[in-house]
Amino acid sequence: MKDTDLKRSMKHRTKIQRLTRLFQSKKAELSAGYQGYHELLGFVDHCQRWGITERGQEKALDGWIDLLERWPFVGGAPTGPLSHQQRQRTRVRDGFVCTMCGRPADEVHHQTSRSNGGRNKPENLTSLCSQCHEKIHQTKSTVNKK
Repeated sequence: MKDTDLKRSMKHRTKIQRLTRLFQSKKAELSAGYQGYHELLGFVDHCQRWGITERGQEKALDGWIDLLERWPFVGGAPTGPLSHQQRQRTRVRDGFVCTMCGRPADEVHHQTSRSNGGRNKPENLTSLCSQCHEKIHQTKSTVNKK
């Protein structure tokens, strides 16, 4: 084995150990609230068994480490997609009913859209049923076309 290959292998092993420690410390939270949990679990298992064999895996390793170091996203990402916890908190706050019509709410809507600078703050989120949510977006798309 070349000296550079040995150094890269040691660097990967260190990163894999770091990923494994992060994953184990946050496993319960991740399994409860992260949609990519099973993908991450598979990746960690693969790395522990086989190591890093491709450049794409090395980038994925860095990406997973970055995600786990930032998890949980305190208050959620300010402008990105809503987390499961943010959606659940909004529905609980609104009593699981649509704030427009009173039917059971199954969706959460940004009152000021993210594209217009709306943030993922509780005061900008509201619970809606799918019909009302669809109506709002149809109205907005009709207005934007004019």
